[in-house]
Amino acid sequence: MASLAAALAAVIVSTASAAAATPPVGLAASLEKVVKNTSATWNCSVSLTIKTAQWEISVAHGTIDYTTGLQATPADKYAWGSVTKLLTGSNILKLASEGVFDLDEEVMKHVDPFFAKMAKANPHQGFASMADLWGAENITGTTFRKLLHMTAGVPDFDTATPCYPHPCESTDSLRALLYKIPSKSLSPTQLMNVPWVKHHWRHCVRSWAPEPFCYSSTNFMLLGMVLAAHSNATSWETYDQETSLPPSIQGKAKFALSGAPSKYSPVHGYDRTAYNVPEGQHNDHDDHDVDGVFSGWTASDIVANVSTVANLAWEILGPPSAIAPKKYADMMNPGKDFYGLATHNLSSKTGRTDKYGVTYGHLGATYGYQGLVGWFPELEFTIAVATNIETDDQQQPAMAFCLGYNEAISAITGKKTSCTFKTGGYYGGGCRCQPFSEEDDVAAQIVV
Repeated sequence: MASLAAALAAVIVSTASAAAATPPVGLAASLEKVVKNTSATWNCSVSLTIKTAQWEISVAHGTIDYTTGLQATPADKYAWGSVTKLLTGSNILKLASEGVFDLDEEVMKHVDPFFAKMAKANPHQGFASMADLWGAENITGTTFRKLLHMTAGVPDFDTATPCYPHPCESTDSLRALLYKIPSKSLSPTQLMNVPWVKHHWRHCVRSWAPEPFCYSSTNFMLLGMVLAAHSNATSWETYDQETSLPPSIQGKAKFALSGAPSKYSPVHGYDRTAYNVPEGQHNDHDDHDVDGVFSGWTASDIVANVSTVANLAWEILGPPSAIAPKKYADMMNPGKDFYGLATHNLSSKTGRTDKYGVTYGHLGATYGYQGLVGWFPELEFTIAVATNIETDDQQQPAMAFCLGYNEAISAITGKKTSCTFKTGGYYGGGCRCQPFSEEDDVAAQIVV
């Protein structure tokens, strides 16, 4: 009976109302094949949702606990890591739209009073201003836009340092610390005090990206301080992130201020990266009871199922623009940039170079869990993918995203395509799809 229940729960098809349009015939079955194939390829659980204005499909497959053999369902909640940045960023844009500040205004005058208030309540905080952390000469000119766009010099608390080319060893000192003391949870202020963050400003210069790019989750903790201050919170702990969710998502997502994933979900997350192990080896570490999975607060602490995350991205990036007004929500579109305002450009993961391949959203990687969510403006839908493993190049969510999207686009438009997936880089994509024919382009009737 248990296996039958799991099989029935593995596919959920829902409509917005009894009168709403239904999903294309056969799409649910096609997506189920995608998650089964991805699960088998990577030996993990995979959960996927596609959300349009009229309908929603969720599918799941794989094992979420290798001790008990518990199988995945679409209702399972995952740690989403940096997907949290979408919510934090859109709430910052909402304040900008209300005239609270300009995006090109220096952030310190909004952060420093809050830092000072917390320092007064906690003399052991170690700093009372951004200048205390990084020096006045460095923080000058650090604007909201630069933090959102990852072009500021604020150092990242994440110490993951992949090593290329081989042979060499990838290192991650913070990971080692959190695994050594799994009950240790570092607060935002503690993360800002670690020696590789405090007094370690970096100068953001043009490197491999088309523009200066310095990815830093610390940026989004600073933006969280701004949100907390303007919500009249007395400290970072008392800022209720759930109240910043769109009304339709209220009560459906949790934010992990403390505790391990086991406090929020039965889904175990498995670290299979090469960090801190000899060359040629990989971890096999169960992070279900590691508090540090949620390190980063407003940069990386959301817990939710795939349907909730797909709906969240729809509300933030899609036509409703439920948080920031459309003018500001549209600023999150990175265009040709690699990173927009709180968004990754995910177009390279679609296998398409035409208008259907344009997508943006956010990668979501943390210890033991990896996923992503994207918004497709041409056909106006979102896809969210969650997995319960962490790999060096996060290829398993990319695989489900690639193949799932192209099944959807074929079903929705009537265009036929063939796609393959081969492993690519951390930010790149191994998705390869045949282009649509001109006849397809003319004949297709798009009915989303």
